[in-house]
Amino acid sequence: MHKDKFLKKITWTNLGIIFVGFLVILLKQSSLPNFVPLFYSRPWGEEQLAAKNWLFLIPSSSFVIFVFGNQIGRLLWKKNGDFLPFVLNGISLLFSVLGIVTLLKIIFLVT
Repeated sequence: MHKDKFLKKITWTNLGIIFVGFLVILLKQSSLPNFVPLFYSRPWGEEQLAAKNWLFLIPSSSFVIFVFGNQIGRLLWKKNGDFLPFVLNGISLLFSVLGIVTLLKIIFLVT
């Protein structure tokens, strides 16, 4: 497979995962409680809870990382070749996958 086609597949997969994240939140918005566990690094209890609208932080941060990684990758592609753009897009895809898994775990936990 040609490298450009592979990079396009990574890009579209990443965008699809981010879109699914937004879609899941919008579809489950009415069945979610007002507060959901989001901040797992904080002590157990109310400190972990956030308003349900904060769930949009997960796919939004994935999108921001995707955009920055994609733009930096385009600049590096012109200057340094193929390796770094693939790494940046791969890291962005990994972040999106981990984000959607976390989002789904939170939603299935509270619904």
